[in-house]
Amino acid sequence: MLITRIKASNFYGIKDPIEIDFTEGGEKEKIGYVKNGKERVSLISGFYGSNASGKSTVLNVIDTVIRIILSKQQDYITNPNGIKEETIIAFPNFSSDIKDEPTVLEMDFIFNDNKYKYLVSIVNEGKEISEEFLYKKSKKIFSRNGHKVSFGEHIKKKIGDNMAKNVVAPKKSSFLSVLLDETSDISVFSNLKTEIGVSELKEIKNKICFITDKRSVQMGQNNINGLLYFAINYLNDVKTQEEKLGAVNSVVKYFEPSFESLIIKKGSDNNPVNKSFSFTYEVKYSNFYKNLGIMELSAGTRELVAYVSEILKIIKNGGIVVYDETSKYYHPDMEIAILNLFKDKEINQHNAQIFFSSHNHETFDLLQNNQAHILEKKNEGISITKVSDYDVRERDNVKRVYRLGSLGGVPDTIDFNRIINNLL
Repeated sequence: MLITRIKASNFYGIKDPIEIDFTEGGEKEKIGYVKNGKERVSLISGFYGSNASGKSTVLNVIDTVIRIILSKQQDYITNPNGIKEETIIAFPNFSSDIKDEPTVLEMDFIFNDNKYKYLVSIVNEGKEISEEFLYKKSKKIFSRNGHKVSFGEHIKKKIGDNMAKNVVAPKKSSFLSVLLDETSDISVFSNLKTEIGVSELKEIKNKICFITDKRSVQMGQNNINGLLYFAINYLNDVKTQEEKLGAVNSVVKYFEPSFESLIIKKGSDNNPVNKSFSFTYEVKYSNFYKNLGIMELSAGTRELVAYVSEILKIIKNGGIVVYDETSKYYHPDMEIAILNLFKDKEINQHNAQIFFSSHNHETFDLLQNNQAHILEKKNEGISITKVSDYDVRERDNVKRVYRLGSLGGVPDTIDFNRIINNLL
């Protein structure tokens, strides 16, 4: 899977539409890209800017579109306190002058050499889907307006007009998620799912790894819960236990030479996740007389334990990693080493793609100017430019140009010091 373009409007901090293309013209080989006909698709894309400039929001566009494609929404969710809350499909921008505008998200992507174009429009403060369409190889698969669904002519020929007229879409779910859900009611419509020709998209769930702040808040997948997710995944998938633990142990041992292994066992009361499932989660060291709890590891090591096996799986099989703030826990050289995996053709043989944000300007060295994106907050919204939009050559010192503020996306530390001095 490769993402080639995203577009969003009225979404979190995004007010006016922003569009990002992850392709460039050219058929020749180029480091950090994969050829696709007469263009190249970027395998590594970095996002830079001050705090609260919109980096996480842009990455969350990808996260949200994938979630809408794959997950049927429920009318209610229960929060940790047991209180029922109405599901929000996608949070809009709360600027008063676009209060009645829909949140619109688009994504172009390639899956198994098939080019797809997907759009979803969300209204009622992010609670209902009003419009949606999917194109495959430039041919319309379906579109919807409200509950009404219409199909492309080649699909209608296969399923018949009568069946096509009787299909409706739920307001709180994407029609595509219903098509991809094996348990959905649309299965009563004979062989519609087979004839419509999108069943391959069910495999997207195995091609995605999200490590993002927004998902941490919404889905509980931050560093700590990432550790729990790894443990549960490890215990439930007996076939790959040895492979997963071997990978994690090898990487962590590089960080801590006296580290021997993680110990994860089901059925103990030492570390309950919930009432129905509990396990022990410890770390064995060669020179310690007792094992340590997983939370005694350094923050960087915990991050590796939580996510390195998922990242390796994507690199091994192909897919997409969305990683918010790769500079959060790692030493700058280690951050660059992780990102470099996606540029190394001998390692990344299946063209895995990474979208990352960072506060480390050293990572500019990894990117072509067309792969580095600068974000700023402007006019109650977010603006985004590429380094290639400026008069900067590939051989120029982009790090220095960025630090001088010539590309935007850097904080005003002088003004910050003035505010602190006034407070003191």
